[in-house]
Amino acid sequence: MEAGTPQSWQERALFKKTNVLSSVPPEFLHSELSQSTTDTSSVQHIPATILSALETEITALDVSGITSSIAAGKYSSVQVLNAFTHRAVIAHQLLNCCLEFPYQAALERAKTLDAFFNASQGKTMGPLHGLPFSVKDQCRVAGTETTCGFVANLGFKDEKDSLLVEILQNAGAIVFVKTSLSIGCMWGETINNIIGTTSNPFNRSFSCGGSSGGEGALIGFHASPLGIGSDLGGSIRSPSAYQGLWGLRPSSGRIPYHNILNSMEGQETIPSVVGPMCHSPATLVTFVRTVADAEPWHSDPKCQPIPWRSDVFAKFTSPDRKLKIGIMHWDSEILPQPPVRWAMKNVEEKLRAAGHEIIPWKLDQKAALKILLKVFSSDASGDINRTLARSGEPAQNLITATTPEVPPLTLLESWELACKRLAFQAAVLEQWKETAKSGTSNEVMDAYITPVNPAIAPQHGHYAKARYLGYTGTVNVLDFTACTIPVGFVSPDLHEADNVDENVDCVGAEIPAPTCELDVHIRKIYDPEVYKGMPLTVQVVGRRMEEEKILGIATTLEKLLG
Repeated sequence: MEAGTPQSWQERALFKKTNVLSSVPPEFLHSELSQSTTDTSSVQHIPATILSALETEITALDVSGITSSIAAGKYSSVQVLNAFTHRAVIAHQLLNCCLEFPYQAALERAKTLDAFFNASQGKTMGPLHGLPFSVKDQCRVAGTETTCGFVANLGFKDEKDSLLVEILQNAGAIVFVKTSLSIGCMWGETINNIIGTTSNPFNRSFSCGGSSGGEGALIGFHASPLGIGSDLGGSIRSPSAYQGLWGLRPSSGRIPYHNILNSMEGQETIPSVVGPMCHSPATLVTFVRTVADAEPWHSDPKCQPIPWRSDVFAKFTSPDRKLKIGIMHWDSEILPQPPVRWAMKNVEEKLRAAGHEIIPWKLDQKAALKILLKVFSSDASGDINRTLARSGEPAQNLITATTPEVPPLTLLESWELACKRLAFQAAVLEQWKETAKSGTSNEVMDAYITPVNPAIAPQHGHYAKARYLGYTGTVNVLDFTACTIPVGFVSPDLHEADNVDENVDCVGAEIPAPTCELDVHIRKIYDPEVYKGMPLTVQVVGRRMEEEKILGIATTLEKLLG
């Protein structure tokens, strides 16, 4: 810990919070801006009133536009870095989404890239030359603090980058900001004792999700073109859904996790994975291909030696390829809210109209959820509680809600749980093979589509009562590959509320009766006027290690959905 760092957890947290923006140029700060968790308006319009025309132009670009413009000499790496840093500072002043800006290191890196470009008469230092990217504050970046949401980790500077950060920077990219997350990455709302609560840019009275919520808010505000999140039960996909982003949950072992900080390290029954969040499937493709081309399996013992499979991606983006897609509108446990049901129906109709084959699909998500929650509580919060105790910070009742008071599993019980998970995986693979008998083709289905969550993004403080991990967590138990697909936004004209008391929808059609108290609650909290303008997102899911296939299908869906 650095000399002079405050010692009480409150002092240490306050020191960090007040110094988040201390390294950025003063001209990027705007005293007229303030954070809020009660303001119900969108803040998406604000950057246009502050940024220069050049900064607005640059930050509107996707990754391919940024890298091609730098390679063509239209923008310098320094210009791009400063544009996104300025916008990210505005995002933090409005949304409370960032934990550290390593601006001086990023600036020196950008200057080095520009010097190389100029001296070599227009050559670049890799496919991502000059691209700024953000990372969830689990990823180690040399010279920065990596908190994983814990006050106890403040005051310690990392000496070495995470392997993934190293790979991206070797490809020419520039890490420029570290984003906020929940305590220990174990909660679906981004709240910690260091800087507090992070808000949603579409409506600041709503949650940005978690645990990769800082990434979700920042990218949703177009203040980062590419971000890195992690996913143990939906922590890439829920923030992506709540901000209308494309987020990839890869299978474990496809993207390197080496030297990334995590809670419950050594828990291997259902491992956390790391993946990209952004504004297009093209950026997801660029990310996975760049990482695979670096052959990370030579440095990360958990990484599988799988190169980028361009033939598979091409196959599933071909206009001649007709897909066979399973659709699971709901899991017979928690009925999705009307806008989510509309999004699912809209995607299904677009696929049918394009000539793709649709079959029904169902999973026992209740069984999967039992396994997932047992893993979450397997050490009785021992690792997290020990880390909390190091600083004395409170858990804010979040950890006990995630892992209720139960004794830790014995070694034998842990083995038995791992066996249950393997049996569930095997059963679903057999179920998948049976899809060859469904529909008109004799092929197994290519993928299935489900909601990400049954509810739209929750308002602040409401997540605990609406928490349901069935749709996301089942994918983690299976270790399948999944990608979020933005579909639209809540409209009171399109997405009227159900008549919950009569078990009918807005036009009087019967809907399934509630199965439990949580099901009733999620139905009743939906109000089209309150949720107006919030993003609607679904997920497409493939089997293990099918990243190229899923990205190909995501690319096809992007075209279908317009």
